[in-house]
Amino acid sequence: MTVFALFLGEKAERYIELRQSLGYSFSKQAGTLRAFVRYVERAQLDAPATRTMALDFVLSFGGAANSRATRHGVLSRFYEYLAVYDAQTETLERRVFPRSRAIPPPRILSESELASLIDACARISPDIPLRGGARWRR
Repeated sequence: MTVFALFLGEKAERYIELRQSLGYSFSKQAGTLRAFVRYVERAQLDAPATRTMALDFVLSFGGAANSRATRHGVLSRFYEYLAVYDAQTETLERRVFPRSRAIPPPRILSESELASLIDACARISPDIPLRGGARWRR
């Protein structure tokens, strides 16, 4: 493990602890940061933390545009924190990966799917009657 990977791993863990102490659950973001540290370790990258390093990490994952934007946002905030400890850390542009504003089309249920859904709800919580359920069972 490189000296930089050790430094980065220690700072990532301190950052995760800080965010959690401020009341954030920060579990998915913590996973992203730990994956970034593993990426730096495997690639044997050296200091400082650069834009290219962050972009290569984000693009190494498949997935939707929103996932890339989320990962990049997590790294962007971490890089700001990291710059306090290493002045050579590059800043990341906030809007490198645009978020998709597309709203998925509504899922229209058939009569049988709706009846099955209502029956499943009744089995999950039999003590709570369906509110307005009578109008669905016409």
